[in-house]
Amino acid sequence: MRIEEEFLSAYDKYSANILKHIYFRVSDQKLAEDMTQEVFLKTWDYIKTGEVKEIKYLKAFLYRVATNLVIDHYRGKSKKLVSIEAASEEGIEFNEISEVATQEKETDFSLDREIMEKYLLELKDEYRQILIYRYIDDLEIGEISKITGKSLIGVRVLIHRALKKLKGKMKNV
Repeated sequence: MRIEEEFLSAYDKYSANILKHIYFRVSDQKLAEDMTQEVFLKTWDYIKTGEVKEIKYLKAFLYRVATNLVIDHYRGKSKKLVSIEAASEEGIEFNEISEVATQEKETDFSLDREIMEKYLLELKDEYRQILIYRYIDDLEIGEISKITGKSLIGVRVLIHRALKKLKGKMKNV
């Protein structure tokens, strides 16, 4: 398949998820749409220069570019968190969050959307980010590893610790 076809296929496949990923961090629909387009433009420019190595994992690369754009956006600004409900009102669709898997196995730890939203926002940034990647963006452990630059084991440990903190906060209810 030609690189142009692969790129267009990736856009069709991942653009909605990249938009959701960015929106959840910037809380502004128009800005998220603009940044999503910028992610794909930057990626296309990167590919077309021909001076770069082949991108083995395009999905992970796109998430890395999106995350870097969000970081650049917030440099020097105060961060505004968005609720899942507000995102849904703006037309961003989220997968229903009903059960959370710890590591590779399912648990019977059920999460309601409001509870998830409330307690997710109380976690420190690193834990919140790793849970968003895993359970809101629906990324696999390997994809999160490629995006964050952490080892597979490191990602699993972070998810485990974040879930443990989340459960601890929820037990106090």
